[in-house]
Amino acid sequence: MTAFRTQEKAFGAATIFRVISGTPTVTLASRLPRRERWLLLLLDGRRSVAHLAHLTQRSEFDVASTLAQFLQWRYIEPVPGEQDTISPFEPGDHSA
Repeated sequence: MTAFRTQEKAFGAATIFRVISGTPTVTLASRLPRRERWLLLLLDGRRSVAHLAHLTQRSEFDVASTLAQFLQWRYIEPVPGEQDTISPFEPGDHSA
């Protein structure tokens, strides 16, 4: 799995994020370019980096780079304990 670095923390394609800012998401999104706005609006605390990449038709690296910016701006945070969740959009055997 590809890992992405943001400052001293790393996150992978299975990492899930949620919006944490006290400002409503719609207000935050209105300040962003359209490409970033869609990504912020898709964050729901259940979608992984890989899932977001699939939905936006962007690369995982591109999505992760945008999420790293959101982390620096303190708009989002990783959902605790969800980093190891298997995403249906990640390579590998997902059979039961």
